[in-house]
Amino acid sequence: MFIQEALRVPPPPQNINNCKAFTLAEVLITLGIIGIVAAMTMPSLIANYQKKATAGKVKKLYTNFNQAIKLAENEYGEFEYWEISSAEKLYEDYLKKHIKTIKTDTNIHISGSFTKGYSMIFPDSTQVICSDKINGLDGKTSEQTIGCIFLTKIVSNKNNLFDYNNIKGTRNIFWFFINNKTGLLEPPYLDKDYEYLKQRCYTKNLTGNSYYTCSTILYKNNWEFPADYPW
Repeated sequence: MFIQEALRVPPPPQNINNCKAFTLAEVLITLGIIGIVAAMTMPSLIANYQKKATAGKVKKLYTNFNQAIKLAENEYGEFEYWEISSAEKLYEDYLKKHIKTIKTDTNIHISGSFTKGYSMIFPDSTQVICSDKINGLDGKTSEQTIGCIFLTKIVSNKNNLFDYNNIKGTRNIFWFFINNKTGLLEPPYLDKDYEYLKQRCYTKNLTGNSYYTCSTILYKNNWEFPADYPW
């Protein structure tokens, strides 16, 4: 039986002309459909990735800054009793050894926001500019003294004048203040609801300052951008 099976002649191959295959037109149509679907979905995927990356950068800046203050408190005592006359003194006298920067700059002026700012650039190409000379920003409380702008990318300045009007602020600019009692960073308008925060984030406020509550939205939403955030 095994010998018979081994000696059995296999059937002849089918005529290759009878094999079914996709035509060139069908392949092109399929590729076209795939391209259309990709074109429709890629912008959304890219935007979601950018949102997560931006939120991660802001959270990291916020965490590292607060951590540096807490480490400095272990060395110099409670923040409330530090002798801080400027944002530059805060960094140079208290935070320098606890937060790594690759470049610092002094006397930065931000039109409509503050003067005598102190710029700190970090290894991951993020930047923070802080100042105790705040002009007309009504979102801070009486306990919030030094204001800091968190920037998710490095922004150069010319003649120490910083202009963020041409930057996509809802993606790149996030405001925080340092509470002079606790030493912790806090966003403005923590007592306002989401609709108010979104409106202030998306448009310039009455004093001409832009994107003032974007950080508050992110902070109150557990460091995630809501679906209707003005991206």
